[in-house]
Amino acid sequence: MFEAFVLICMLRDPTICQTLQDTQGPYQTEIQCEVRAYEIAMELPEYMPEYVAVKYKCDAKGQDI
Repeated sequence: MFEAFVLICMLRDPTICQTLQDTQGPYQTEIQCEVRAYEIAMELPEYMPEYVAVKYKCDAKGQDI
């Protein structure tokens, strides 16, 4: 199972960042998790127009990496 996280930073001050955690997961595959992370990035301007998605991470939940 994988959980999606997206790092977002302010457009005007890229030193101000925060991490968004997906509330729809976890996902069975890493690919599904990556797709969700990209969806979050695409929807971000609608909800938080002053931020931009910088990175994403799909963490394996309950698995040894």
